[in-house]
Amino acid sequence: MIIVWIKFLICALIIFFAGSKLTKYGDAIGEKTGLCRAWIGIVILAAITSLPELANSISAVTITKIPDLAVGDLLGACMINVFTLAWLDLFLWFRKKESIFIKAGASNLTIVFYGMILLALSAFSIDTINNYFDFNLFNVSIFTISIFLVYLLVQKKLYTQRKEVKIQESKNYEHISMTKTLINFFVLGLIVIAAGSWLPVIGNEIVETMSWGHTFVAVLFLGLATTLPEATVSIMALRLNQVGMSIGNLIGSNVFNLSILFWADLFYRQGSLLGACSYNMFYAAMSGLILMIIVYYALKNKISNHIPSLLIIILYLLSLLFLFRTGAV
Repeated sequence: MIIVWIKFLICALIIFFAGSKLTKYGDAIGEKTGLCRAWIGIVILAAITSLPELANSISAVTITKIPDLAVGDLLGACMINVFTLAWLDLFLWFRKKESIFIKAGASNLTIVFYGMILLALSAFSIDTINNYFDFNLFNVSIFTISIFLVYLLVQKKLYTQRKEVKIQESKNYEHISMTKTLINFFVLGLIVIAAGSWLPVIGNEIVETMSWGHTFVAVLFLGLATTLPEATVSIMALRLNQVGMSIGNLIGSNVFNLSILFWADLFYRQGSLLGACSYNMFYAAMSGLILMIIVYYALKNKISNHIPSLLIIILYLLSLLFLFRTGAV
């Protein structure tokens, strides 16, 4: 029993330490390419810090061949990222600073809105495939294809917003060459990919050792491990007073994570990915959607108190209890 938890800890620490370096080089890329840092957080950092989820999902459907470990990790990561955002807001509260929700930009509100749409579409897809019908193109569900197409539309929208907003930003990385920046970014990416590929194997060992179900292990433990880069990057970005980048990375990662459903479905050759996973994933998707709705309301109305964050934390913990006690494990 102890060995499997040691493996999980080692894997999580690898992801943590590699992810902790990504914010520096992601910010440097934004500076050197002239891209808005908030947009960098939403798109580039969100993608690179979601590499563990990508690697885990593909490994789960090709090596361990357990769809629940793929889908559960992605939906669990979405929930944990919102949970992390709430804790960051409470951290500001403890330091007697303004709520994170009143400092967000237009791109942050946009990404939360589309994150809600993608979570709603994911929940609808799981319910429809399991209870009504599914239509496949080359063994890939039309529903996961639709999710990926929405993701592409989101990126187009965000890039358009980025071009319309001109922000004067400080130069902090002139002493680092572009070549060194890209090499370090690439190497760190490979490290988190390798660790992410190891995760579903460990996750399956946890299931067998603890007699817990795949859904619960994926939503909680795999989701926690694979979101460590997002949490680390957002914490460091917040320390640099890059609020837009901090929010954008967490919520942007959610959008990227949901797009991974398409790639996991593409690699899953036994049939439809969402049809093969447990229906309990519907509840995980709905839980994530509810948490995102709270974030959207707080951002749109620029809520200055920290009640939304407290509500997010309470609902997240209750959702885990619900998943565990109702057999969604």
